[in-house]
Amino acid sequence: MNTNLEIVAHPLRFHGHEGQYFRIWIVNVLLGVLTLGLYTPWARRRTVQYFYQSTEVADGNFEFTAPIRRMLVGFLLFGGLYLAINLAGNSDDKLARTIGNVFVALAVLAAPWLWASAMRFRLRHTRWRGLQLTFAPSAGALYLASWPLLALPVLFFCLVMSAATVRAYGPVLTGLLVLAIVLLCAVCLALLQYNYARLLVVDTRIGAQGGRWKVERGAYLRIALQAIGIAVLLGAVIGAVSSIILAGYTLGMKNLRGSILLGLVLGGATWFLAIVPALAWREARTFQLVWNNTGVSQLARFRCNLRIGAFVGLRIRNALLNLVTLGLYRPFARVKVYRMKCESVTMHLRGSPESLVGELARQQDEGGFSDALADGLGLDIVGA
Repeated sequence: MNTNLEIVAHPLRFHGHEGQYFRIWIVNVLLGVLTLGLYTPWARRRTVQYFYQSTEVADGNFEFTAPIRRMLVGFLLFGGLYLAINLAGNSDDKLARTIGNVFVALAVLAAPWLWASAMRFRLRHTRWRGLQLTFAPSAGALYLASWPLLALPVLFFCLVMSAATVRAYGPVLTGLLVLAIVLLCAVCLALLQYNYARLLVVDTRIGAQGGRWKVERGAYLRIALQAIGIAVLLGAVIGAVSSIILAGYTLGMKNLRGSILLGLVLGGATWFLAIVPALAWREARTFQLVWNNTGVSQLARFRCNLRIGAFVGLRIRNALLNLVTLGLYRPFARVKVYRMKCESVTMHLRGSPESLVGELARQQDEGGFSDALADGLGLDIVGA
């Protein structure tokens, strides 16, 4: 590949509208209710196709070409497994419950494969100007990246056991132990997200070109821990103010029922004003970090100028409007978030899109057998 070619910036554009997606969303919801959920694969395909077709970069829109039959098979397999586990777990028969526990253990062990299968399926059926993506991680790399997922059940068991130590060690030491385990769980979740994001970039190919990943694990973890700190700080400040208000109301009115109701309202407000901004801040900072440190071989790199404050404000407004409208604002919120993220990203491409597409299409044709094998291993099992 010629590295002396001029680098040209191509901003991503989103041409969708809130009203268009609302019509798709409301039809999906109604048909999902009428079919008792069996319409889910069709709903997911319509949703993905809408967002893909409305997204443009370098004069080319994305396409989603997944066959509905494969999506339906994956949905039925996943739904059948979930139903079997629930029936076995709620059964009074000892053998059935044992079988249910075995199924749960097998599901945890199979979770990395299920995730990789879903990603392989999604990317294989993603098209841009006739080019398709291929995701084919090795089993060793996949399960090595999944170690935080396998560690979470152990930490959860420790959390449950620590709750039984209140009498032995007292509430203070037990509280500190619980806090430590919760923080470890948060770290494991952040590491799992980092590992899977890295795997998704590094082991995805377009033509013969692989992804480039320069995101530092420490920077990714720092954002997650800082978000926890923001949530704790906001919760402490708002909680203190709420306690003062509640104490004043209780002393002034001496109305137990009113005090309980006010306490619940203030508690909900404290949770909302602490958690929503912290999660939005983390989402925006992580989005910036990842897109500013990824690329495609030596062909393309990305730059992200997402404004943190504007994104946090958007998430807070969306959450409030979802609450007020009992969820009817959700499709509008989804489009607004997608548009802000999408249009904050610019692809810097080496050479013209036309010459690049021609070269990558030739490389794609040469890899036909291995790509077809990877496609055969993919199945749409987990979420969109």
